[in-house]
Amino acid sequence: MGKKRRRKKRAFTLPIAPIAGFMGAPATREIIKAIMAGNLETALYYLPNYVGVWNDGTFHAETLAANVVPMAIGALVHKYVGGAPLNLNRTLAQAGVPVIRL
Repeated sequence: MGKKRRRKKRAFTLPIAPIAGFMGAPATREIIKAIMAGNLETALYYLPNYVGVWNDGTFHAETLAANVVPMAIGALVHKYVGGAPLNLNRTLAQAGVPVIRL
């Protein structure tokens, strides 16, 4: 019989790059301002702006680009810098950094 392998329990990690990309979207800033002011209705008013649709039903590609591009960049950084090509997340884990990952 072979040796029984023990696996370490997965710890909580916070992916910084996707969160930074999400926070870089202009619609996110408006929604957070509205929530901090206590206006949930206003926050829901800005929600369709993520996909470029304004509340009057018109589509604006520049709004879509302004909101999606930072999120896409954050996702790509998370995938390629934290993942296989550079493996910075593994380096951070081996260095003992507790929560932060890319």
